[in-house]
Amino acid sequence: MNAAELQQAIAQFESAGGRVQVVTDAVRACPDHLLSAVPPVDADLVEAIRGFTSAGVCTAAKALGKSTRTINYIAGLYGIKFATTTDATLEDRRKEEAKLVPCIRRMAKAGMTQVAIADQIGIGRIVLRRIARFHGITLNSRAL
Repeated sequence: MNAAELQQAIAQFESAGGRVQVVTDAVRACPDHLLSAVPPVDADLVEAIRGFTSAGVCTAAKALGKSTRTINYIAGLYGIKFATTTDATLEDRRKEEAKLVPCIRRMAKAGMTQVAIADQIGIGRIVLRRIARFHGITLNSRAL
């Protein structure tokens, strides 16, 4: 909605008896008690999280016995950045997956289901779908 449409909608609302209330600071007008009360975070936990920046958030969560949501929340509070998939690791993964493409194409043309193909190759169905999408392979989504 652009500014002109907004003004027109406001005019229609007011002509129908409505009253527009302008709130200058929405955060103060409607405080979120969950955001205003930040629980204290153990300094040792913060330092432990810093030690996992190159390993990733999932590894940190498993090792520290916390959820990834909690780890990401604390990392955000303290400006900790986790390593993400780099172009090099993504390219290595795609090269390995590309070796499976001829086999996947053959099984898909034979009418095998996604579950059967994934089981036969030894990968998960989600990985199979990602490979198929990347290489333009149409997979059978229903069991015959």
